Amino acid sequence: MIRRSRFPLFRSLPFWRVTMSLGLGTALLGVYPGAVQADDHAEGHVLIRLLPGASITDLASEYDLHIVGQVEGRDLYELRLPEGDRADELAQELSVDSRVQYAEKETQVELPEVHGKPFHMAFDFSVKAEGYLRQSAYAQIDLSAPVSAASGAGVTVAILDTGAAFSHSGLKGRLLAGFNTLDSNLQPSDIDDGKTNISVGHGTMVAGIVARTAPHASIMPIRVLDADGTGTMLHVLQGLHYAVTHGAKVINMSFGTPEKSRVLEDALSEAHDAGIVLVASAGNEASSDLRYPAACQNVLAVASVDKDNRRSSFSNYGSYISLVAPGSSIRSTYWTGGYATWSGTSFASPFVAAEAAELIAQDSTRDSGEVGRRIRDTARKVDTINPAYTRMLGAGLINMKAALLKSDGGKGGKDD
Repeated sequence: MIRRSRFPLFRSLPFWRVTMSLGLGTALLGVYPGAVQADDHAEGHVLIRLLPGASITDLASEYDLHIVGQVEGRDLYELRLPEGDRADELAQELSVDSRVQYAEKETQVELPEVHGKPFHMAFDFSVKAEGYLRQSAYAQIDLSAPVSAASGAGVTVAILDTGAAFSHSGLKGRLLAGFNTLDSNLQPSDIDDGKTNISVGHGTMVAGIVARTAPHASIMPIRVLDADGTGTMLHVLQGLHYAVTHGAKVINMSFGTPEKSRVLEDALSEAHDAGIVLVASAGNEASSDLRYPAACQNVLAVASVDKDNRRSSFSNYGSYISLVAPGSSIRSTYWTGGYATWSGTSFASPFVAAEAAELIAQDSTRDSGEVGRRIRDTARKVDTINPAYTRMLGAGLINMKAALLKSDGGKGGKDD
């Protein structure tokens, strides 16, 4: 058997204290390898779904496995292997066991900004809210107050991320209790409890975009990632289950993995069947490689454009992209109580989630499929501006005003 390898993590100063350019952030990759070579909790773990009536304790005992966790109310478990065993080999063995529906090795997920191209971190922190309240991104997506009377009222948007800053003045009264999959006894707070803390504040910024764009929607923070920007598929599955069973109508997922996962696809199908609109960031590798959950069926995959509607240099592209939204230099609420600027497809995705919330608030009878179609049908094409990426940026740039005013038979899609 091959012994598991481990990568050491190094502690660093809290990055939010430093104001820097994205270029300097890229240079820091060589200084803090822990930020991109995180200790892989998923290594040596498998996820299995049992057939009805099978006993997880019996199966774990027979294979000498330790039960690590479960998706509540589901026959879906995470198991840890004995030291030295390989997860992929055991997953294959478990898959042919008559008690197992399927098995796969556990997968680590992470924020696109952890090691995208270029590497990004929040910068330009300030207590002043002006840049957040009046940034150009709102005009770019045609966020118009007169047609946004519903403003997401009565709709819950679940944000699976690093949590949220419950004390932030810009989010007070907007956040539901939420859930912390990393420790169910703790509030899903966005705090610096990691080893690099390179991603602390990420979830708070995503929440701030939804709060500003759909100002009457309720936000459900679900912590599935640590302050280093990493988590496991089990955390994601637990977060999705909580969102589905606690009234979410929209789920935003600004994270990803290159590994295709059947358990993830099943969980997303369940959420879609429950009428939930699923939105995910496309990734920051500046490539057409698939990233999940964005590339999963029934998910709106969101790429990023800059203020001129050109593909952001870091943004992924390709046939799996559904839409684009502003993602370059987005200003939003930050975990320390003020505001900061960050770039990435993570921050394009919540604009689409907020649009979905407004459409559902406008007409609660719309199902998830209709909401997605309306968002795509009213988007403004950006192929002319991005000739090298024709048909690789989805339906184009979201247009909230057009989506809210669209008649049942009308279509948008005018090229810029």
